[in-house]
Amino acid sequence: MIKLQGIAKLTIGAAAAALTVPLAVPAAAYTPAPEAPAGLSCNADMSRADAEFPGTLRGVQYASWPGTNAGGPGIDAFINTNPVHHTGLGFNPKALVKKNGYDSMLYATSPSGTLYVVDGDDSTAVNKTWGSIRTMTDVVVTDKYDTVTGVTYTYAITDQGALMRYTQSQGVANMYGTVQVSPRGWWPLKGFSYWMTKPLSNGDQADIFLANAADGRLLEYTIPRATPTKWSSKVVRSATWQNFVSFSIGNCTDDEGNRTRTAPLLATTKAGDVWLYYVSKSTPDALPAVTRGTRVLTDFTNSYSD
Repeated sequence: MIKLQGIAKLTIGAAAAALTVPLAVPAAAYTPAPEAPAGLSCNADMSRADAEFPGTLRGVQYASWPGTNAGGPGIDAFINTNPVHHTGLGFNPKALVKKNGYDSMLYATSPSGTLYVVDGDDSTAVNKTWGSIRTMTDVVVTDKYDTVTGVTYTYAITDQGALMRYTQSQGVANMYGTVQVSPRGWWPLKGFSYWMTKPLSNGDQADIFLANAADGRLLEYTIPRATPTKWSSKVVRSATWQNFVSFSIGNCTDDEGNRTRTAPLLATTKAGDVWLYYVSKSTPDALPAVTRGTRVLTDFTNSYSD
């Protein structure tokens, strides 16, 4: 067992806006965080390994909600950075994902391929065959607080370009139930993040993801839960997204606490710039609308090399 010193809180948020140019050149290094659409409370965050200090995770969080303080009339909006040291871990995880949707529990993969469960100050090795996994995102399927039936999916892209789906359960440390969604073709993707789930006409549900490719495209993927190999994709943007090495989609809720089809998206470049976008859908089947990006942070260093 390896001792750690806490974990960066991972939150996820959402929000909407008009269809415009996806990348803007900022006038300054730091731009005030854009406000969420009126009446929505939105959050997004991510945690990344620090290339300079192995075993350290750096976190960044965006939040905006109806309020009365600085950030606009009736709106509070801010960017918060939270470097959290994990010197006991001894390595920079190649991939990270929440365990069972909790903010404080993570799965982390080591460069040697060992999969760890990180819980507070402790981490425990649970598998040694994860060396090819390069990015992961999670989907809470059933109540994450239900210790008996709570289930979360992990979708993972391998170095060889396959897309895999694994099952998490509160009662099981290791992931299980391996499903190969697709055997090849996913290697050009850099960022890959779950956004929302929509109902299908056959009674099944499908999970929706956004991803950016090395050729600059922003893509939407729809993966049915019962028949994941029957996935489909749409091109949301045809260019300009190639410089992002990772991103994370959050969520927005209305004044009654209901999750909406609007979400904030945090995207990072290799140089450490963090950009904020809002993505939204008029209907679950509509092509996403994407706002003009705002660079909200610089020097968010990470261990990604491509």
